[in-house]
Amino acid sequence: MGFFSNRTEGESTSEQISKTSAILMRYLRLVAEDLRLTAAEKLTVLFSTVTFFALVLIMGTVGLVFVSIGIGHWLAATVAPLMAYLYIAMFYVVLLVVLIIFKRQLLIDPICRFVTRLIVEPPKSETSNSAERHERVD
Repeated sequence: MGFFSNRTEGESTSEQISKTSAILMRYLRLVAEDLRLTAAEKLTVLFSTVTFFALVLIMGTVGLVFVSIGIGHWLAATVAPLMAYLYIAMFYVVLLVVLIIFKRQLLIDPICRFVTRLIVEPPKSETSNSAERHERVD
């Protein structure tokens, strides 16, 4: 008779309800624990990625400064030293303008894709249905 049909003899409906509520509470605690662990995993990946790219940025900046100084000295052998450093400065200004113009394509979209891929997982039923549709078409 539906939900309570597999009761053992002598077990009342209230006992069955208390068992069911205990199972439900355990399930909800497990779901909450899974959410906490998933959030911890996602935050770990996010923070480690941000830390890695911050270190790469710092080290890259230091390297770029020394390379720029070296190129300035190298160019100073062929043109006036002031002009050599102005050429390097103009290169960085052009690079900055390109970065500002293509800010969305170079910065915002990749970061958005990374965070979205990290937080939102594709629905499993969607991917299996789309695979079945592709097989039917072929």
